[in-house]
Amino acid sequence: MSSKKYVYIYTDGGPEKWAFVVVKDNGIIHEESGTFGISASTNNDDTESEGIFRALQYAKNHPDNYILITDSQAILAKVNGNAVNVTKNPNIRGIQTILRDFRESPLPISFSLKWEKRISNSFMKRVDFLCKG
Repeated sequence: MSSKKYVYIYTDGGPEKWAFVVVKDNGIIHEESGTFGISASTNNDDTESEGIFRALQYAKNHPDNYILITDSQAILAKVNGNAVNVTKNPNIRGIQTILRDFRESPLPISFSLKWEKRISNSFMKRVDFLCKG
């Protein structure tokens, strides 16, 4: 009997930056970060969701079995439809669309979302650092 191996993606967003780190076999295989377009209405949910959106785009181009880990309970609630003001963040709809695409894909791919406490391990610390650096 074989057990399914997962690729983990850790995401984060800060005041101005988003980031994600891809981990396979307990080692970082890819990382990305960027600056989010800042305006008077930009908030932390914007950068958190941007990190998740970019991570999902990466995963879509690299089919595998993924577990995405974020420290944002608010974004997870919005993605799952359990929160108000979803339409104020355009990335939420994009995230929901990509997740639907994963569910409907004929490729051998799976994706789940998970919450973990901020900087709970070295990978969460790394993605947090990328949002600040």
